[in-house]
Amino acid sequence: SCIIKEGDVGSLVYVMEDGKVEVTKEGVKLCTMGPGKVFGELAILYNCTRTATVKTLVNVKLWAIDRQCFQTIMMRTGLIKHTEYMEFLKSVPTFQSLPEEILSKLADVLEETHYENGEYIIRQGARGDTFFIISKGTVNVTREDSPSEDPVFLRTLGKGDWFGEKALQGWTWNLLE
Repeated sequence: SCIIKEGDVGSLVYVMEDGKVEVTKEGVKLCTMGPGKVFGELAILYNCTRTATVKTLVNVKLWAIDRQCFQTIMMRTGLIKHTEYMEFLKSVPTFQSLPEEILSKLADVLEETHYENGEYIIRQGARGDTFFIISKGTVNVTREDSPSEDPVFLRTLGKGDWFGEKALQGWTWNLLE
């Protein structure tokens, strides 16, 4: 049966507890989804008509959340994240002397990003426009003296350490000093 029809006005977000659904747009299959997936949020977030059709493939068990409840959940989630970011920033020695309103503005623009072990975050000489603060784990800083040689280990950074500050000063290239 049809749960969401493309083009209809939507007022509910769905969370699938059990089952499987198919998502189509203009008759073309986009994907199938199973338990734990959330769908229908675009119409709620952007006050637009449904952008795709969602049909059941087997019996499904769904939880329906109305617009007001969904917006309350999203607002609370945002406030919880903001509080977590504020506490984190206050734990970073460099930021402890900053006024509360500055920390709050920083917390507003923080973006949480995850990296796998061994993954490069920034590369020497590459364009850089991001300031990073480590909230968990460690980061190895290396320097490449020659493309034919292995990178030279400089230091390890951990929770509360930061790098990429040149981006805040208008620099656009990653340099090591």
